[in-house]
Amino acid sequence: MAVETSPRVDRFVLAAAVDRLIYDSDTTFMAEDARLILTMLPRRRTPWIELGLKGKLSGGSTRGVAAGVGTVQIDDKERSFDYSNLSGAYTRVGQWKLLWYGKRREQFVEIEQVMADATDEGRGALLHYDAAGTPLSMDIRVNRSFSLLWTPVVIVIPTWRPWKTPV
Repeated sequence: MAVETSPRVDRFVLAAAVDRLIYDSDTTFMAEDARLILTMLPRRRTPWIELGLKGKLSGGSTRGVAAGVGTVQIDDKERSFDYSNLSGAYTRVGQWKLLWYGKRREQFVEIEQVMADATDEGRGALLHYDAAGTPLSMDIRVNRSFSLLWTPVVIVIPTWRPWKTPV
């Protein structure tokens, strides 16, 4: 029985390569760095669609009477929640989260800043490879936001715009 081994992940090397891809030039990126990321990044199972939910709930309050003190009110803090069905598929390297996913004739590596809000534009990039692993392009994330009529619910749909080409 053969055991399949995944490539060893050196997080410092990957973080440095991603930093060079993102910050070195405004129009191009080094193809060697993109290939390095593709070969070192582990392949994990990913769902066909990413679903995420983020929100805040206002805290409640409790009121009562304490002996010797009088009326007492305790206000609870605002509670927030964040859910993504892809949270286990990302590889964390430095300030970046990396996600590999492949299709029949192409592969992709999604790069996202860890501390970025999902609604921030320009905080994510998408490396596009052919099936053999040759880098083709890098796109930057832009968001389209839709609010549901008169509710505070906002739906954010990320899309990609061409950004850099390999050198």
